Amino acid sequence: MSIGDKAKHATKDAKGKIKEAAGKAAGNDRMQAEGQADQAEAHAEHAADKAKDTAKNVGHGAKGKAKEVAGAVTDDDGLEAKGKIEQLTARAKQHLNK
Repeated sequence: MSIGDKAKHATKDAKGKIKEAAGKAAGNDRMQAEGQADQAEAHAEHAADKAKDTAKNVGHGAKGKAKEVAGAVTDDDGLEAKGKIEQLTARAKQHLNK
């Protein structure tokens, strides 16, 4: 997930909180509900982006494992090393995604 996506979700969540607070202060139930809905939408979009990134990172890790195994079977140290690097990169990206 890009920094722009994170900022977009945070902005939408903040707007929802402001709208909810304004609705609560004004006694406007509709505005309060809209603010809550905006927050829920921001959280759902954020979760969807995280799931997409997780799937992508799992795929990269599997690809790296395949290269590592192929390198080990063929005695290609370079391919084996590239596979290990791809796996480590995928794990690091997944860790940052949390």
